[in-house]
Amino acid sequence: MAFRALSKANTPIFYIAPTQVQARAIIWEALKKRLYQVGDINESRLEMKVPTQDGGHSIITVSGWENRENFRGLKAGHIYFDEVDTMKDFFIGFQEVFRPALTDLGGGATFTGTPKKENPNLRRLEKLAQEDPDYQAFHFKTEDNPHIDKKEIEKARQELDHQTFRQEYEAEYIDNAGALFKYDALVDVFSNTVTKTGAKYLIVDIADDGSDKTIFSFWEDLEEYQREEYERLNTESIIGKIREYAAEHRVPYSHIAVDAIGVGAGVASSSMLDGIIGFKSSYAAIKTDLDIVKLPNVSYLNDPMAPKFSDYKNLRSQCLFTLADLINNHKLASRCEGKQKEVVIEELATYQDASKGDGKRMATPKEDVKLALGRSPDASDTWIMRMYYVIMERMSPLQSEEGSRIIQQQANQFAQNRAQQSLNSSK
Repeated sequence: MAFRALSKANTPIFYIAPTQVQARAIIWEALKKRLYQVGDINESRLEMKVPTQDGGHSIITVSGWENRENFRGLKAGHIYFDEVDTMKDFFIGFQEVFRPALTDLGGGATFTGTPKKENPNLRRLEKLAQEDPDYQAFHFKTEDNPHIDKKEIEKARQELDHQTFRQEYEAEYIDNAGALFKYDALVDVFSNTVTKTGAKYLIVDIADDGSDKTIFSFWEDLEEYQREEYERLNTESIIGKIREYAAEHRVPYSHIAVDAIGVGAGVASSSMLDGIIGFKSSYAAIKTDLDIVKLPNVSYLNDPMAPKFSDYKNLRSQCLFTLADLINNHKLASRCEGKQKEVVIEELATYQDASKGDGKRMATPKEDVKLALGRSPDASDTWIMRMYYVIMERMSPLQSEEGSRIIQQQANQFAQNRAQQSLNSSK
């Protein structure tokens, strides 16, 4: 940082740590010592003004990721991000705040840190370096540092568990065994190609109280090809948008699913939208003929006495496990870009297998994900809801009358749930 700042006038240098406290502890004191009697120190702002070779000056600014909004509209010659894997919403913040700051001066950025499996931003950057020649990736173990005693490293190897040592001393990513989604596969969704037959779907996620964003997600088979977001739409406006989009994109009402909570309940039960699905994640899982102990591609529905198999806590968990299977096997694609893409990746990467050993598979509850993210994971809800149709396809081998009966039975159950909900709300 000192070298870059001293080389050329008017080259602002930013150093960003996860927090302001860390920034001061990690670099600020060392920077003052390094440039003592050379730079003009501003202790309150954590800024240092240094002279340059051409007679001008540059400023080095040290800060925390939580203060990133303070950097909007500024210019930078180079930005150093330290401990990147502990920065939440990193790619969103980088793209919205810091990447524009590099444009005017043709600046660059350096990303460093120790790998963390829960928030693998560096892993994502390594993947980017494989595709973009403007990026370069470097990997160093603790033993590569000549200033660290090798005996201390060996002592740590003996005292720490194997995975911790690999992560902290060998800078390796340890896959999160409980994660539903493989991180690399999740990133690949946005470059995947899938076979399409032309079937269109519209999935609508509505905020609980109608004050947040309403998301309209458009699908052709298993590819999300468009996404629209609107703020503060009331029930009437949402119904109008659904009818408009259904006509424009030629989506049959039977292929439209709406989150039937809060404002969504009124939308799902509207007589102007007869035939749409009112999705409620708390519903019981849909029982299919996909039993893990039965042969694949063989229908057992001809036996009306045979129980249909379901091993999920609720419909949301069933949809999440179904979604994870498709994504991990590169069978789902999305054309979303920018912030929409980053938000979905961050949300889905948070989900874990939270099964409790009672025979029912369960994904991380939404409230727990909300606590981990600091916001509601609404952006990925449309993907979860899209899985309803995938699950229904699995339970509909139309070669048998029993299969058709089960489909109609499930549709009737959803209709009864909506009717009961409407009756309760009117009391």
